Amino acid sequence: MSSCSKPSAELRRCRPLLGTLVEVRATAPTSAQAERALHAAFAAVARVQELMSFHDPASDLSRLNRAAARRAVRVHAWTHLVLRRAQKLHAATGGLFDIASAPALIRGGWLPRAGVPLPRGAATAADILLLSGNRLRFRRPLLVDLGGIAKGFAVDQAVAALCGAGATAGTVNAGGDLRVFGSLPEAVHVRLPESPGSLVPLVAVRDAAIATSAHYFAQRRVNGAVRSPIFHPLSRQLAGETRSVTVQAAECWLADALCKVVWLAGAAALPLLHAHGARAWVFDAGAGPSRPKEVNHAA
Repeated sequence: MSSCSKPSAELRRCRPLLGTLVEVRATAPTSAQAERALHAAFAAVARVQELMSFHDPASDLSRLNRAAARRAVRVHAWTHLVLRRAQKLHAATGGLFDIASAPALIRGGWLPRAGVPLPRGAATAADILLLSGNRLRFRRPLLVDLGGIAKGFAVDQAVAALCGAGATAGTVNAGGDLRVFGSLPEAVHVRLPESPGSLVPLVAVRDAAIATSAHYFAQRRVNGAVRSPIFHPLSRQLAGETRSVTVQAAECWLADALCKVVWLAGAAALPLLHAHGARAWVFDAGAGPSRPKEVNHAA
């Protein structure tokens, strides 16, 4: 070590959270600081899980689904922020990104019954009223699921916690939702949709986020056809393709959400990607060479 270099410690931990394994790496001036940073990062992820879990009846999300069609419900500032971002993206995508698609996922068996009747009609994220004081109300009965955005948001909050605790570099990886900060790049690999045990290199990221939506492990038969837990809010159909979509963006909540948009819109999502400074790759099973194709031209 030269006399000009500064000593540092790197620690890495992994915990089950958000329905997956969350791995956090922290580099800090001392081991004690790195340990504190890891603790803060996992606490942030756990807090997002407590607030936004569809499975936890005590979460903000579950309270909204039970009561917000009848009265205003106050939620944590993080929950309000995620819902505001989701509604803004719903408008920007012409309804393709819709957090009110939970009923279709319940009927398909990917989500549990929420303890309330399944709404009739086609309520959307536009039916969520965002009120002052971190309160919300639904214009009509609907069921919200934040599975398409909350995991990325949790990764962002974990990175903020790492930085706030003194980490100078690190990564947070929540089952494929990844954010990297610091001077060193992180190599990203993706699985082959037709052979999920095989990995291919995609890109190296630095000070950026990347998310992948690939549901080959979650496909199931619905009404006799193999379907994925991606619901098209406009056609009212579940996706049948075996596909992998990866998006790189500045923040992980955005990369997470844009994955679903690119899945449904393909190259037509290019203007939206450009507007957010994002990149995307699509990998369809059996579509030729074993490498994802970057979305780089308009439909």
